[in-house]
Amino acid sequence: MGLARELERRLERIVDGLSATVFRGRMHPVDLADRLVRQADLLVEDGPAGSTIPNDYVVGVNPRDLSVDGLDRDTLEVELAATVAATAAERGWRIEGPIRVRLVDTTTVGQGSIECTAARAPGGLAPWGQLIEERGSRHFLFGDNRILVGRADDTDVTLAEPEVSRYHALIFREAGRIWLADLESANGTSRNGSRLDAEPVAIGPGDLLGFGPATFAFRALS
Repeated sequence: MGLARELERRLERIVDGLSATVFRGRMHPVDLADRLVRQADLLVEDGPAGSTIPNDYVVGVNPRDLSVDGLDRDTLEVELAATVAATAAERGWRIEGPIRVRLVDTTTVGQGSIECTAARAPGGLAPWGQLIEERGSRHFLFGDNRILVGRADDTDVTLAEPEVSRYHALIFREAGRIWLADLESANGTSRNGSRLDAEPVAIGPGDLLGFGPATFAFRALS
């Protein structure tokens, strides 16, 4: 509820100062964001790291819904993208690149509705976490919401040790916390020396995370 209300406040600031009557018969930005998040939810797929959504959205909207004097479309696109990104972090969706939203006028769409197409466009993400090797020189920065750790080349944190499984563990953000999960690895995953069982555990700054013989300190970045 807290996240939903904060996102609603951000979108309401876009129309701050506009009379509520301006939107009578038109779609309010909060409703537009709600429909877009629902579309993202419908597009969730199960990838190697778990739930994944596209990150590039083209949203067709009836021109009348967007023809509001004083409504900055560029700002609205930025805030809609921020809404999807925040929802992805809250729900633990992998995004693989920055969220982008483009609004286009589409006369075939009725008022109050949207038509959405989406694609995956991999790209760099601002890092929110870091692993620093306890005894060594390796360190890894990561910015996606779901981070695969393992020996396979397509992992986000790739460790060469033969004792590390191809897909060994998962670090992910969900519901305002950061979690560590073992992916049925051969040599186990640990937090501060305690081996994980089948359930994910919450982690925090300074925790020591073990992936087989490799141990790293976890650091949260602002």
